[in-house]
Amino acid sequence: MRAEIITIGDELCRGEIVNTNASWLAAALWDQQVTVTHMHSCLDIAEDMAQLVREAADRSDLVLLSGGLGPTSDDLTVDMLADLVGAEPVVHEPSAENMRTRFAAAGIALVPNSERQVRAPAGARVYENSTGLAPGFEVSHGDASVIALPGPPRELKAIFADHLVERISELRLARGEKLEHVARRIFRVFGKGESQVATALEGLALGDGASLHYQVKFPETLVKIVVRRDAQEAANAELSKIDADVRERLGWLVYGTDDDSMAKALVRELERLGHTIATAESCTGGMISALLTDVSGVSKSFPGGAVTYSNEEKMRQLGVSEETLKAHGAVSEEVVREMADGVRERMGADWGVAVSGIAGPGGGTKEKPVGTVWIGVAGPSGIRKTKMYCWPWTRERVRALAAHWALNLVRQQLGKL
Repeated sequence: MRAEIITIGDELCRGEIVNTNASWLAAALWDQQVTVTHMHSCLDIAEDMAQLVREAADRSDLVLLSGGLGPTSDDLTVDMLADLVGAEPVVHEPSAENMRTRFAAAGIALVPNSERQVRAPAGARVYENSTGLAPGFEVSHGDASVIALPGPPRELKAIFADHLVERISELRLARGEKLEHVARRIFRVFGKGESQVATALEGLALGDGASLHYQVKFPETLVKIVVRRDAQEAANAELSKIDADVRERLGWLVYGTDDDSMAKALVRELERLGHTIATAESCTGGMISALLTDVSGVSKSFPGGAVTYSNEEKMRQLGVSEETLKAHGAVSEEVVREMADGVRERMGADWGVAVSGIAGPGGGTKEKPVGTVWIGVAGPSGIRKTKMYCWPWTRERVRALAAHWALNLVRQQLGKL
């Protein structure tokens, strides 16, 4: 099956937002063994939209659109597709009732154009939206199935998961295609670059129907394994063998799989041990705390942290000595050790992690160039770990790396317990 993706919106073509829907849909279709041959974006101009749909439907079996299903006058997808297939736009009553219920619960009054976002061409196959208002729908143009989806990524992904995985299988079966069973896993790797990870995995045993893919997703590398077999049990068994080999080769570099994050992996370890952690941040300005608090339920493991950008606050909040600061400077092993000890003691936590660095673009010296970062970890039973890094990159990247490496250093210490 061949597919094309059309994303609609002036904001896309003006570069005001990143087109994440196209990349996500392409990956989701690839998982369903559908080959995406073209991707397009266009302005909210009905004639241009219709021309793209006609051309895509002539070339492909499946056309997916996102965007243009809202309530305003520049949301033209429903009317454009209705006109293209010779149907009238009609209100989808289950979606309209969902909208009325949600608006009433939120105390929002309906306005005359509210119903524009719950319409579909008469006769269309409608896909209800479990996370929003505008439903998706499917119409036929020539031999192609044309499916319209909302623009908000959360809604698009929900409709795809709730309806389109099954629907695409139906369409493929109708074409006489053989459906394979798929097992997949994403290994989340941190601490080495893509080329080093690929070198470690050279010669990885991949049987027929198994494939290996890499993706750099700063600041980590994703290793993706996909196995296709006639039976799900066979696919799962093959994936288990490959999983063991990947972990043996990469060891501690693999911190998690699939939708994990570094913070989520660390919190899991803290919960396993019944431990808590507190953060002391200078150049990262709260980024470590932000990563931790992205994890639901982290309050059991994270009592709090301190952002101590100035030397005065390092002394006042964390108890760093003035003598240490004068003798070694804020960006030093000695200071991050005292910061980690101080925040651990003041927050009553089992672990303290501290970061101090020169993120740039200014502030560097010959002895401590821009990109120099010290990280300190203090733990129970006198555990101490400090490490210095120097990343000659942008301020944004230096800070992101410092935050992730801080979590990773704690994770490594927990792994030794």
